[in-house]
Amino acid sequence: MVEMAAFLCERGYEGLRRATRTHRADLVVRLCGEVGLRPSEIVAVGIDDLHEVDSVEFLAVDGREAFVPEAVGHALRKYASTVDDGPLIDVSPRRVQMLVRETGERAAEATGDDRFRGVSTRDLRAAHARRLLSDGTDPRVVLAVSAYERLSALEPHLAAPDHEAVAAAFAEDGNRAERPPARLQRAVTVAADVGEALAAATEPSAIHETVCARLADTDGYRFAWTATVTGDDTAVHAHAGVAADTVERTLLDRAELVEEALDDRTVRTEAGESSTLVVVPLVSQEPTRSVLGLGVASGAVVPLERDLLQVLGTQIGHALAAVERRRLLLADSVTELRFDVDTEAAVLPRVAAGLDCTFELVGVVPTDEGLLCYVAVRNATPDAVLERATTTDAVGDVRFVGDDEDGVVLEVTLHRSPLRTFVTAGGYARSYEVDAGGGTIVGELAPDTDVRGVVEAVADTFPGVHLAAKRKADHEVATGGGFRGPLADDLTDRQAAVLRAAFFGGYFEWPRDSTAEELADSLDVSPPTLHHHLRVAQQKLLRAFLDGT
Repeated sequence: MVEMAAFLCERGYEGLRRATRTHRADLVVRLCGEVGLRPSEIVAVGIDDLHEVDSVEFLAVDGREAFVPEAVGHALRKYASTVDDGPLIDVSPRRVQMLVRETGERAAEATGDDRFRGVSTRDLRAAHARRLLSDGTDPRVVLAVSAYERLSALEPHLAAPDHEAVAAAFAEDGNRAERPPARLQRAVTVAADVGEALAAATEPSAIHETVCARLADTDGYRFAWTATVTGDDTAVHAHAGVAADTVERTLLDRAELVEEALDDRTVRTEAGESSTLVVVPLVSQEPTRSVLGLGVASGAVVPLERDLLQVLGTQIGHALAAVERRRLLLADSVTELRFDVDTEAAVLPRVAAGLDCTFELVGVVPTDEGLLCYVAVRNATPDAVLERATTTDAVGDVRFVGDDEDGVVLEVTLHRSPLRTFVTAGGYARSYEVDAGGGTIVGELAPDTDVRGVVEAVADTFPGVHLAAKRKADHEVATGGGFRGPLADDLTDRQAAVLRAAFFGGYFEWPRDSTAEELADSLDVSPPTLHHHLRVAQQKLLRAFLDGT
């Protein structure tokens, strides 16, 4: 995606626009590439959403104000005069993606440049963000006007400073009031060291202890601690430079600050008498209930330092999630939970009730953008499911994968679902069966997992979801652990996600149910990146299977 975004920014975008055949297709490309809209946002845009603030035009979409260049605003008004009232682009989100893909194919044929092949709406949105950043727009402003939600997602599009820029930033004759504190320079090195330690960790406790010890030992940071907050309950995992009871008092006295960091998933600070408390959410995917606390000895916490700590918090969160998945995979016994899901509590039961159809989970792939769910559908067409499911922000996209005697298989990207909340809290989804009367989720948690915390995370977020049963059970997936164990340790999160998406998406079927380009679009990576991860994952899979034979 980064390579394609760079190509579009340099010279590819105008070539892509020249390959559009209709006014509508050109407008779709411009809304993606110059306004940064998602397909689901494009199909919902009406001319009444276009408005002006201080002579600058914006589109009100999905709870944010998307900046609209003057030329695009003119094109919107011109197109609106040719269509009836309502959405300007009256097609499905999937059709929007296909329009962009078809335009890329025509651009490749017209120019002989194969880089146009496989261009996606995500690539256009990435090019939009990259263009704003290269023009010097503050990354926080880019977040506010684009579909991106985290600064870390913009990092690949930030240009690396050259030697002159670095020298100027730290020049002795520079403005010292604006220079980053010395601890920031040391914290960059510590963050890299912590990253290496996280990759080797096999227990959550090792991650918590390593992070606290390394950061508390950094000049400029007085102490470090990690904790999980669930309702009124708190659990301190590790601490360095401060006593555990002090951490517990801090969590009680600064509860509002901690909640703000957890709710907004952003770094929060509060100055004290002798130090500044920095609270960093340990973000992987929602829900986020764990935080890192840091005591800054002196000086303000500058924006660059906040960004570094935000990225570090995400890095720690991903490492904790990966360890939990490995522990669950290799456990001999697990805690099995069964949740009943009311019809109005989640999107799939609502769709099933509306269409009088059924869904059965085939497999899931956690991603940063959402939970890719592969579901078998009976008694409903893919178009009918797509039309109903994509009317809500809970669903990002619906893609037809294939069909057989058991029904139609669809790939559904869930942004908000009890299933996603359960999986991202460290659970393994064994089944999710849905019909017109509601749904049932059966999942597993690794031993020693905070079961109460997971259940509350699901039930508090989705009031219509209730825990129906809990029991200890043998882990059926654990058989063959001698093969799966080394493989689980060897595969990176990205390699595992690509391998699962390829398997559940029918990439290994003949003929294939999904192309590499479709999988890459679902996983928000470029096709070459997907091929690389898939080839490496297959090599590791075969090595684990054939080793010693």
